[in-house]
Amino acid sequence: MKMIRLFPKSLMCTCALAACALPAFAQSTKFYVKADVGGNLTQDATLNEFFGPVAPNTKVKFDPGFRAGLGGGYQLTDWFAPEVEVGYMENRISRIDGADRVHDAWFGNVPFLVNGKLRLPNSSPVTPYAGAGVGFSEALLSVGHIDLNGTSLHGDVNDTVFAWQAFAGLRFKINEQMGLSLEYRYFNADGASWQADFTRGTASDTMRMSNTHTHAISVAFDFRF
Repeated sequence: MKMIRLFPKSLMCTCALAACALPAFAQSTKFYVKADVGGNLTQDATLNEFFGPVAPNTKVKFDPGFRAGLGGGYQLTDWFAPEVEVGYMENRISRIDGADRVHDAWFGNVPFLVNGKLRLPNSSPVTPYAGAGVGFSEALLSVGHIDLNGTSLHGDVNDTVFAWQAFAGLRFKINEQMGLSLEYRYFNADGASWQADFTRGTASDTMRMSNTHTHAISVAFDFRF
């Protein structure tokens, strides 16, 4: 059996809050920070290469997973705010078509995004909003064992890919500074390509997967300065 070992690679950004650091001048009620937590569903992805050719339309299937995020923004007008956001999404790989074994295999994304957020101001304590964002994501793969086509894979690796999202929600005002939101998010990340640090007897050193599409629902808390 061919053996492949993936060694951990450091992420491009080790501290998500670096992109969301609070500026010293954030003394206005227009500046806010937020955090959210919830669950996600990642749709089946297509496995395009597994250190050599694979059968057409080989699917990677995921269990429901976890999502969390941090961010900050500035309420430029009553209806528009630019934001920066970092998140973390993780799903267990439940099955790969044709695989003899899938054990302790996880797929995740760590997105770094710039958002534009629109809200509908009104006199009630409930404010609807929607927005979209663009940036990049670290596509993470952590594998105990995957055995497919006579090839065995284990290890941890990551790849940087283009990503974007769209979201909408309802914010419930707690007081002048705090609010709670219920939010839906659609997240799209380009297909990742992971290279092994060590291979033996394989046609290539690369595993490739298609775009991933993730739907998340989360509860968010925001605080305005």
